Amino acid sequence: MKPRFLTSHYAWIQGCYWMAYCILLSFSSVYLLDQGFSNTQIGLLLGLSGLLTALLQPFVGARADHLKVLSLGQFAALLILAMLLCTGGLLLLPGQAVQGGLFLSLLLLLQLLTSLLYALGMDCVNQGMPLNFGLARGVGAGSYALASTLCGSAAAAFGPKCIPVLLGGATLLLLAAALSFRPGTPAKQAAPPPASPPSSPQSFWRRYPRFLPLLAGVVLLYTSHNILMSFPYQIVQYLGGGSGEMGTLLTLQGLMDIPAMVLFSLLLRRAASWRWVRLAGLSFFLHALLTWLAPSVFFLYGIQIFETTGYAPYAVASVYWVNDMTAPADRVQGQTYFTMANTLGIVLSSFLGGFLLDAAGTGPTLAFSTVTGGTGMGILWIMLRQGQ
Repeated sequence: MKPRFLTSHYAWIQGCYWMAYCILLSFSSVYLLDQGFSNTQIGLLLGLSGLLTALLQPFVGARADHLKVLSLGQFAALLILAMLLCTGGLLLLPGQAVQGGLFLSLLLLLQLLTSLLYALGMDCVNQGMPLNFGLARGVGAGSYALASTLCGSAAAAFGPKCIPVLLGGATLLLLAAALSFRPGTPAKQAAPPPASPPSSPQSFWRRYPRFLPLLAGVVLLYTSHNILMSFPYQIVQYLGGGSGEMGTLLTLQGLMDIPAMVLFSLLLRRAASWRWVRLAGLSFFLHALLTWLAPSVFFLYGIQIFETTGYAPYAVASVYWVNDMTAPADRVQGQTYFTMANTLGIVLSSFLGGFLLDAAGTGPTLAFSTVTGGTGMGILWIMLRQGQ
């Protein structure tokens, strides 16, 4: 692959992945409610997928670090192919139990892909290849917005049963992108392997004593954020909207992500990655608070501006932050633990969010999101400092 096409091809991967992510996760409630699932059951499915992801991520990451026959892109393609088969099953195999099992498998495979696709890009960056990670991730955000519009409109016009069809199309494109990704020769010689071996799990925590409390803050912050992201349909319904309004909401979220992601290389010159993570924490909290207080869907549209300073810089800055704060030999382990913290946040938001929606309603659920977001933000602001 020619160097000038590296970013565009990786952007193709990110774009297709986030289209599939939007269709599967953001429209999960729309599809599963139509299949007869309750909010609690939906939360259990989402939470169980996250829990299984957290358990399997170290194993998948270890396998990816020691590939001999397959490239990292080809290894990711195996998971994508399994997703494609499960999507076909949603279309062909009826029954709530079967649908639930297939949907759980899809959620698991999609979340396992996240760290693999990020590693695919950061491996190129660390080898000195001309890949603009932030720009490619920005294309992913734009594709998320496009998928939100298309899926919201299609669900309103044709019903929730069109969602697996759209998911299958995005997954097929992602498979083609992953199979054809061949970075080629690095622009400069890669750094020699570190003299010391990677830290053991026990010595890792001793070497980076601030990492564990920071991860606790990340779990709480991501719990807050993913309550908003996992149950947008219920939130919009609470304010008097439907699937069409939800599509508009998700489109705005995706569009708000694009500027900070595309321009992150410039932002990184203005301030270190840890400062952008702190800003993201504050924005997550304000987003949750104002969603709780929102009087209308129109107001909800307006506060998506916090995506620009919240999730957008977080999605890119957190990858650089973990890369910066760990030694080269410990970077894979650091990224794995950080991804597990995000996944645990998804687990808690799914279990607790679904339960609270059924037991107490949308208002108390959003209040819980605000409290966890504020606590997580406080931990990040206390623990994140220069050189940490």
